[in-house]
Amino acid sequence: MTNKKSDLKESRLLLDSKHITPTIYNIKVVEVGDYTQVYLYENKKKVTCNDNDDFNLTSLKTKEILNSFDEEKENHKEIKLSNKIEQRSIIRSKIECQRLAKANISSWKTFITLTFSDNVTSIEDANKRFRYFTDKVRRVKKDFKYLCITEFQKRGAIHYHLLTNVSINDDKLLFTQEDNPKFKHIKYWLDGFTSIEEIKDDPQKIVGYISKYMTKDIDNRLFSHRRYFSSMNLIKPSVSYLNSDTEIGQYYYKKIIQDKQLIYDNQYINVYDNTKVTFLEYLK
Repeated sequence: MTNKKSDLKESRLLLDSKHITPTIYNIKVVEVGDYTQVYLYENKKKVTCNDNDDFNLTSLKTKEILNSFDEEKENHKEIKLSNKIEQRSIIRSKIECQRLAKANISSWKTFITLTFSDNVTSIEDANKRFRYFTDKVRRVKKDFKYLCITEFQKRGAIHYHLLTNVSINDDKLLFTQEDNPKFKHIKYWLDGFTSIEEIKDDPQKIVGYISKYMTKDIDNRLFSHRRYFSSMNLIKPSVSYLNSDTEIGQYYYKKIIQDKQLIYDNQYINVYDNTKVTFLEYLK
């Protein structure tokens, strides 16, 4: 009888890019907590640091977005290229954020919004105040976990949306105001207002809810800035590559998906090379 924990440890060790990552692959595996995402490519691909082939998994109609740039006039080439790069950056950030939220799905207990009372529009200034807030919270709650997305209000002011592991009943961090005891707020945010909502919904809805803010309103001020922040203690998704034409590639692909439930499958055309990609998602 085999030891499942030993087998899993062995497979993850061998799947580490330092050990068996091939130069050429046709399977990409992303381990996202209890979820495993698999991309099966019609054509072989080279391992690079910019693997953008899973853009199509977002709710954006990526192909239409990218193709629309090609319809612009010739004298707008520079704008077209800039917009295309920005769109790709947004989509990449959204996918990364979705994966990070899903990898830590069991940790999320509350959804918190931080709003500035003043019209703070400087990202550098706002992020500095945000870091001050998280440092203060971490002194009270050592294992504080969060995933935060930056958004702009209509007036131009910045505010933050966070998934956190702060319990709705945490009296050390949360408080109510006498004039409105129905709603709770979080301490140490000294620059404005806070709202807190206990997370009770389906985890998949939570992931979609926070990631939607990354494309709800695209603002050029976020160009070259991080669109989301996260605490260092989150579980990080890991990516591996396999070549199904090799014995070791076939062996470890079977090992990865064995005893897991297929919960989603989809096929799409990769907008970069017009080849078919099959996406599969498994749950332990």
